[in-house]
Amino acid sequence: MPASAELVDICQAHLDLLRHTFGEISSVIYLTLGMDSDDEPILVPIAQTPDANDLSDLLHPMSQRGALPASEMDTLPTGELAGTTYSNYSPPEIETERLVLPLMHQDIVLGVLVMLRPDRPWQSSEQQYLQTISTSLAASCFLDRQNQWLRQRLQGKQALQGEQSDVFHNLLHQFRNPLTAIGTFGKLLQKRLSQDDPNYRLADGIVRESQHLKELVTDFDAAVEIGDADIDQNITPPLLPESSEATAKPLLPALGRSLELSSQSLGEVLYPLITVTVAAAEERHRKFFHSPLETFSTPLVSIDTQALQEVIANLLDNAFKYAPSEAWVWLMGGLARDNFLGIVVGDTGPGIPGEDQNRLFERHYRGVQAQGNISGTGLGLAIAKDLIGQMGGTIELFSPASPPHWDGEEDLPPWIPDGLKYQADFMDKGTVFVVWLPIAD
Repeated sequence: MPASAELVDICQAHLDLLRHTFGEISSVIYLTLGMDSDDEPILVPIAQTPDANDLSDLLHPMSQRGALPASEMDTLPTGELAGTTYSNYSPPEIETERLVLPLMHQDIVLGVLVMLRPDRPWQSSEQQYLQTISTSLAASCFLDRQNQWLRQRLQGKQALQGEQSDVFHNLLHQFRNPLTAIGTFGKLLQKRLSQDDPNYRLADGIVRESQHLKELVTDFDAAVEIGDADIDQNITPPLLPESSEATAKPLLPALGRSLELSSQSLGEVLYPLITVTVAAAEERHRKFFHSPLETFSTPLVSIDTQALQEVIANLLDNAFKYAPSEAWVWLMGGLARDNFLGIVVGDTGPGIPGEDQNRLFERHYRGVQAQGNISGTGLGLAIAKDLIGQMGGTIELFSPASPPHWDGEEDLPPWIPDGLKYQADFMDKGTVFVVWLPIAD
């Protein structure tokens, strides 16, 4: 791996300083660039003083043995991070006027410092000082190779991200056509069905969810565009860091966009989800209960409609996914605490082990479920917590649904529907999430 211009400048500055310190001396710094066919280190001079064309010949024969022309330097292997370890390598013996110091870092020979003083031998104190200099130069060589290796890795990742971005854009483009077709089919079904027909709500759900998907595709497109802009930037770091305020980039929110909070009625926001969930319960053989819509309607809360629907839909999907057939799943409103309204999503499933509960909202953490046959990514609850936090709310977990301290008939938790409060086989299991949202001013 050839030396960078910055490393050459550092080495040249060190040699100029040594010449200023010790007087009329001659010196060269060589870098090791692997081994040749005779197992000899390939050495290339990168800095010298004084600046003379024949200085390499004057200092040491190694300059003839290992030097490579500049035209061949780009063909050298570039995958090694720090250099080659030479277990059998030892520097030439120190002569009276010539001093040869290997540039070693972590038992790796990265180069050689060769110095010549023809008028007198090197003193012990001088050699100790020069050994310190060689240690500094070795560290510089190591950091230079490490930096070049990291830049190569970064360039490779940048190229891969560019290819992935093209794939994402292609998939999004292809996804829009069948999505538009699904929405069109749903609207045609709506026109052919009366609103009294039980199938009308299914057609209405198709139209509504296709529109939701279109909104998500738009957010996805915006998030990819942000990534594209970052890929297109020059990856070479500036010589001087700019202020953190000027260079800091906002983190991509969970939906790929910033939330837009407004005063909303929970009943209107949750009605589409309830309609879909009623149909899903029949399909998935679950018993679904929800509070009357008026229990969600007042007072208004400060939310982003799409974000809240995403959270509640995810919690309901988890309840249906992990609760067994014929289990109860419920969505309740009517809870209040301080300046917050609560939405409850619960189920009579097996519950969540205590050892998993503290990490349940971490990204990609699935706990005991990772050992089962139910697929998942471990992202849903992390996204839910993020979105609720951005809306100024919180989310609580209770599992079992009736904690041990709720032991009296009058003291049962308010998040359990009345019809389930006295089922003995339910009291020691189940899972409940309570989403607390700020009441609008």
